[in-house]
Amino acid sequence: MSDAPKKRKALILQSFEDAGTLEKFTAGDTPLIEIGAFGNYEAAGLVRAPDTADDKPASDQTKAAEPKR
Repeated sequence: MSDAPKKRKALILQSFEDAGTLEKFTAGDTPLIEIGAFGNYEAAGLVRAPDTADDKPASDQTKAAEPKR
């Protein structure tokens, strides 16, 4: 079995730098983040899971709502 830490995809809600690792994250990105760090960032309101309809670009939502002529 691998000892590599498990990671989870996250939607970055606001740009920030992790004070411990000095890793920088940019709002709107969806990087893989270690599970433990994800929990900490989520509790601080910095990230969330990227699996909701709110994550789709506005153009995709508009196309679905437009009636066909």
